[in-house]
Amino acid sequence: MIKDNIDVVKKDDIEIKIIRKLCISAATCVVYAPNTFDLDEENIAIIKNEEWDKLEKIIAAAQSCPVAAIEIFVKGKKVWPK
Repeated sequence: MIKDNIDVVKKDDIEIKIIRKLCISAATCVVYAPNTFDLDEENIAIIKNEEWDKLEKIIAAAQSCPVAAIEIFVKGKKVWPK
């Protein structure tokens, strides 16, 4: 769900936030976790609704973002960025 220019999706114990105004369309998140991330028609990162990649790939994708536009939470605790 996109609210206040932040895309937030939660599945099981994992919650992903994309701060859309920070995204520069580098698409490294798509390279690292293609089942979790994609780019929309504006070339801004979005979170897919299908089966996500494993947590390790999702975290690697967030870490690869050059502008830290992706935040990852597990069981409500922020794991990236630390």
